[in-house]
Amino acid sequence: MRAWPELLRPNGLDVKEIAEEIESARTSDRRAIISYLRLIILHALKIEFHPAAASRLHWMVEIGGFRAELGRLFEDSPSLFAQRDALFLKAWQDARRELGRALALEAPEAARHFAAAIGPDAPPRYELDRQILNEDWLPAPPAP
Repeated sequence: MRAWPELLRPNGLDVKEIAEEIESARTSDRRAIISYLRLIILHALKIEFHPAAASRLHWMVEIGGFRAELGRLFEDSPSLFAQRDALFLKAWQDARRELGRALALEAPEAARHFAAAIGPDAPPRYELDRQILNEDWLPAPPAP
């Protein structure tokens, strides 16, 4: 029995080490997916709530780049694409908190409006497949 692990190593490969490397890559991809989702959501929220109108075009362009990278990650990790709803919820909470903190420092009036519109326990404002992952969708900026 003690020789079994050695016999189970084809060509001297350490199966346990390979499994750990695969899991590490999966964890890295999972973090990257959450990060890109967070950035897309954050920029969408900025377009909608941040008073810096001059930055909106930049945020719109950034969303396109983040979606492209996210699409590549999902192509490479179909099992993580299947988990996208759970990853989206994590990213939503992170982006919501991040914009709330930034607005409190940069634009207190906008922060109050944001807090009234999106409370700490609010469900996501956007739909993942129909909006966040849709390359043709962008949120409407606030009325002047």
